[in-house]
Amino acid sequence: MNKIAFFDSSHDLPEEIISAAGYIPYKILGDVHASNEPADQYLQNFFCPAAKSFFTEALHKSGDWSGIVVAQGCNTTNRHFDVWKMHIKTPFLYWFNAPVKNDEIALGFMKKEIKAFIDALESFFKVKIGDDKIRESIRVANEIKKLLQKLSAMRSTKDIPNRDYLQAILVTLQQNRMDAVASLEQISREWSARPAFPSGKKKALLTGSDVSYPEWMDTLDKCDVRVVRDDLSIGERYFSGLIPESGDPIESLARYYLNIPRPATKPGLRGRIEFLKSILRTTPIDGIVSQNLKFCEPFAYDSVSVNNALKEDGHKLIHFEREFTPVTDQQIVTRLTAFTETL
Repeated sequence: MNKIAFFDSSHDLPEEIISAAGYIPYKILGDVHASNEPADQYLQNFFCPAAKSFFTEALHKSGDWSGIVVAQGCNTTNRHFDVWKMHIKTPFLYWFNAPVKNDEIALGFMKKEIKAFIDALESFFKVKIGDDKIRESIRVANEIKKLLQKLSAMRSTKDIPNRDYLQAILVTLQQNRMDAVASLEQISREWSARPAFPSGKKKALLTGSDVSYPEWMDTLDKCDVRVVRDDLSIGERYFSGLIPESGDPIESLARYYLNIPRPATKPGLRGRIEFLKSILRTTPIDGIVSQNLKFCEPFAYDSVSVNNALKEDGHKLIHFEREFTPVTDQQIVTRLTAFTETL
């Protein structure tokens, strides 16, 4: 029980604090292959199926975790916390109230929340989380981010299937951080020896809801769509920037997490659009694939505005809603295949 599990909907929790406490931050991703029937006993049918899967995983695995942290994210996951308090058995359950805004007032709020989180961990687990430990945790986090940046850059020049990229990201989210560094270094060596980018594939930017299972990435490859850039939180937003390593480490974490491009349910629409446009300015892209998981409120909310802004710049784009399932959706395959033929 050396893992503290957490989930957030848009990269809101400073997981480096968990590492500084001596525990492994374990991001709850659910399991697309497992039935959500256990969660259906507590959650409404219109809840996001991925969020239901998070809850199902917690019902099954909470006994293996030292605690669970829920960060304020979307309305669905926020409501989870109230249900978890009654039905999830875990030694430590904590609500991290990440601010919605990202101005100077929000910065002060975020710093207080991080300090309160530190106090809660120190009190419950009888540990001391000093600045030196936080700085070391930030250093390792940045090492991981640099390795992921290197791997991500290879996608446009090497034959890196979409599944391989996603699995490289997932490696970092559920294991000891130093083990993650070793795994990513090994992956980097392997990818460096891969052949060149296949001529029959189209280079795409992937945006929208997070993709947490490789079968959906396989669908893109089946349609000759190779993702070479993205703005997912299980993706480039996780490592698009580095955490400042000088100065007050708590302020560094607060500023870092408030400035990650976020969905429009947090005031970051303009920043997110600019992030996407900066990608398109720096990487040659054949087309954009925009997708929303069914009932994924944070990204469905702003998909029209984001997609219109990208189309106005002349980019070819396809958008669709998908189910939370490993089964191939033939309708999506048909639409994607037709889209790639226009590129």
